[in-house]
Amino acid sequence: MRRKLQGLTVLDGTLELPVGVRFSLPESELADQTFPLIVIERTRAERDARREFRGRVQLGYAPEGRTPWADMADPSASPYFTDNPIPYLIDYQVTVMARKQSHVTELTAKLAAVEYLPVRFGYLEIPEDATIRSMELGGGPEFHTGWDEYQKRLFQVAYLVQITSEVLGTVYEPKKAEKVITNVGDVQAPWPS
Repeated sequence: MRRKLQGLTVLDGTLELPVGVRFSLPESELADQTFPLIVIERTRAERDARREFRGRVQLGYAPEGRTPWADMADPSASPYFTDNPIPYLIDYQVTVMARKQSHVTELTAKLAAVEYLPVRFGYLEIPEDATIRSMELGGGPEFHTGWDEYQKRLFQVAYLVQITSEVLGTVYEPKKAEKVITNVGDVQAPWPS
């Protein structure tokens, strides 16, 4: 998520200001931060019963620590299987903060684009396993105006974002059959007759 939101800028007169992106604020005060700023906070992870199913599943990606196969564009060529993966939804709150209303307005417009936080068709690329996860906007943009610890004005825009994920059991690579016996008479009995 952080990688997705990095690289944004806003205009401040003739200057382009970079927008900082970080995970939850540490113990430092808001007044000590550099603005504009985007703060990402994981708020919840829960099992997604809508996507849950039972049984053996062929994974369409190479799980962490596993080697990608030759044609990753063909998920049916995956050698990796698991049993009963548990689908999850991971919820994040993304908060845009700025000292100027114009910065918040510009960032809200930019974040509405498909490559950031759209209302529909959102996605999150995960290069570690070469997947693209679904990302839904669960709420927002929600606008707030407030003050920091030193009574300096602070504009905020909050978004709620859900990203799909899954917890895998044991990942295995089943062996392919080496020989198919079509006639039972061809089988040599391993026991004495």
